[in-house]
Amino acid sequence: MKGAVAFPGYQAKAPAEQRRFDSLRKAYRFVRSYVYDVGLYPYGRYRHHELLRSSDRLSTHTWTCFYRAPAQLRALSGPVLDFLGNPQRSGERLEILLLACSSGAEVYTIASWLMQQLPGLDFHIHASDLHEELVQYARAGKYTPDEVLHSEYIGQPFIDATFEQVDGAYVVRPEIRKRTSFRQANLLDGDGLRKQFEKAPLVIAQNVLFHLSPAHATTAFENLVSLMTPRAVLLLEGMDLDLRSELTAGHGLRPLPTDGRQIYEETRVHTPRDWWNYYWGMEPYTRFHPDRERRYATIYLRP
Repeated sequence: MKGAVAFPGYQAKAPAEQRRFDSLRKAYRFVRSYVYDVGLYPYGRYRHHELLRSSDRLSTHTWTCFYRAPAQLRALSGPVLDFLGNPQRSGERLEILLLACSSGAEVYTIASWLMQQLPGLDFHIHASDLHEELVQYARAGKYTPDEVLHSEYIGQPFIDATFEQVDGAYVVRPEIRKRTSFRQANLLDGDGLRKQFEKAPLVIAQNVLFHLSPAHATTAFENLVSLMTPRAVLLLEGMDLDLRSELTAGHGLRPLPTDGRQIYEETRVHTPRDWWNYYWGMEPYTRFHPDRERRYATIYLRP
C-alpha cells in the first residue's frame, strides 16, 4: 500500500508518541513529495523527454487493476452521462467500447459501478484486447485475491457487489458478466476495428497508448476517434501528454474539468517517484502548466 514504508522505524507506540510520530511522518512525506514533484520537476521533464526519444517501449508493464480511480468512476456516472443526455432517462441502451482491456479488471469495474450507481441504466460494454489469451482470461472473470485487492482504493462494499468467492478465487457475478462481451482486436487496424464495432457514444482506451511509438499512438488515437459517435466521450488515460494534448485539441475534443486534478493524481498512484526513468511514467500534476486542464485530463468530450 502507498506510504507503508514511507518513514523508517515504525512500531506500535503510546497514543501521544504515536501522534508525534504521525506528524513527523506526514512532514516527511510532504518534503519528499515537494522534492520529487516540484524541485525535480524540470529535471524530470528533460530526462523523460530524452527517454521517450530513445525508448523502444517493449515493456510488458501493465497498469490494470480493479477500482483504480474512483474519482473517474464518479465522473463517468455523473457529468459524463449527463453530457450524453442521460441514457437512463431516455431508456436507450448505452453502448460502451473499451479497447485494450487486458485482464478485464477495468471492464468489470465499470460494469459493477454503473449497476450499483444507476441500477436502471441499460448498457453493454464491448471489450477487446490484442492478445487472445487475455481475451479468454477476461471472459472467464476469475481472479486471485492479489489481483482483486491490488488497488488501495478498493473497499469491501465494492468487492461484495462485484464478486463471488469460490474456492479461494474471486469470480465476477453473473449479472455483471452479462453486461460485457470480449473479442480480439488490434488498435492499429482501423478497418478491422470499424468492421467489428459500431460507433459508440463512450469509447475507452486507457494505459495502452504510452506503450506505442508516437507514430503508432497517433494511428491508434485516430482509430479511436473514428469509433466515436458525433456526440461522444473518450476516456484516455496513459498516453504521452504532449501528444495527447496536440491530438485532442486537433479533433476539437474538450477536456472535462470536473475533478480533473484528483482523477489524474489517483491514476498515477503506482507511478514510481523517479517517474522520468520509465517511458510509461506520468509526470506529477503541476498547476503552473499553461495547458494544465487539457494536459492532465483523462476524459474528453466531443460536443
